[in-house]
Amino acid sequence: MQNVYLGSVNGKKKFKNLVLVKSFLFLLIVFWGGYNSIVVGVKPSDGYISDIGNALFMVFSILYLWNAFFLLKFKILGRLTFLPLVFAFVFLGFLSETLNPMEIKRDYFYLTTFYIISPLFFIVQGMVFSMLIAKDFRENFH
Repeated sequence: MQNVYLGSVNGKKKFKNLVLVKSFLFLLIVFWGGYNSIVVGVKPSDGYISDIGNALFMVFSILYLWNAFFLLKFKILGRLTFLPLVFAFVFLGFLSETLNPMEIKRDYFYLTTFYIISPLFFIVQGMVFSMLIAKDFRENFH
């Protein structure tokens, strides 16, 4: 197996590919959430006053994709905000489930998302994070 220096062009290309894969997996998770909301169907009269989770998650999604753009451009803001956004993703998930538990239709899309896409998403996030904290890779960010 070839050892790739993280600061090399090949290391940068691998990093960009990981960021793109991570963003694609994130979008699949977001689409699954929207799909599930449509399939389960919440009546307008069933709207929760405390359901600010959807609005917060929409803002978070924009920030998360914006962060991916900064990571692809090797901007320091992307490196500095990545880990807080990962923690925010986990926190928002637990907060929204605690305040307003989601009814989930257990179909094939759910099984694929829950058992394949979501774990792969967290693995790729870990790979991106490990590259971000590597000393020889940090110098790429300006």
